[in-house]
Amino acid sequence: MKYLKIYSIFFKQYLKGLMEYRVDFLIGMVGFLFTQGAGLLFLYIIFQNITALAGFSLNQILLMYGLSLIPKGIDHLFFDNIWLLPRYVRQGGMDRYMLRPINALYVFLIERFQPDAFGEIILGTFLVITTLTNLSIPFDPVQLIVIFITLFIGIFIFTGLKLATASTSFWLKNSYPLIQVTYNLSDFMKYPITIFPKVMQVILTYVIPYALVSYYPAMYLFGEVSLIQLTLYLVLVTLFVIGLGLWVWHKGLKHYESTGS
Repeated sequence: MKYLKIYSIFFKQYLKGLMEYRVDFLIGMVGFLFTQGAGLLFLYIIFQNITALAGFSLNQILLMYGLSLIPKGIDHLFFDNIWLLPRYVRQGGMDRYMLRPINALYVFLIERFQPDAFGEIILGTFLVITTLTNLSIPFDPVQLIVIFITLFIGIFIFTGLKLATASTSFWLKNSYPLIQVTYNLSDFMKYPITIFPKVMQVILTYVIPYALVSYYPAMYLFGEVSLIQLTLYLVLVTLFVIGLGLWVWHKGLKHYESTGS
């Protein structure tokens, strides 16, 4: 209850600031919609010349596209402050988090809220609902629960990877390029991993497991992956990613030397 109360206070304060710049919020959200819309236009142009891509129809790929946007958008909405960690480390800004009588990681994560991420969430939700309808996939409560769980877990895959790469700044001082490279690989999860070389398939499945966010949940809906396989893989890999992120964070925090490091 203490942590929830603190979060509500931070959230209200951020909203007050947001209300001062409403146009900026709208521009940001529309900008994300246009950015993702460009990717959809690219797919549409491709499918004007082909009927399937690696055996997948346009609707099947759009389903993966939508599944990838929702957890990415929610991560962007709530945990975007991780991008600023390298700057805080270089400038000594981590001092204020370490001196507060509350978990440093928690207060660091909740300090920033990015409402322009609603553009990704709205578009992703629209694509998932539309494509599921167009594909006429038999839907039952179990499948609905599985979708919600995979989307929820996908958030922590993004956050865990971002936290692990950003926390290397405690040693590197500027880990932004590493965060950027890792994060940009998430663009591949909008498409079936089978269209990429074997090396990239292995990376997206076992090293930087973005395929868990969209490809494998979609394959479950297509009847190509069993529920047990999907659940086991999701749980094990997600726990590992979150554990890695927390481990690097805590190790790095002990290595932090404040201003002038």
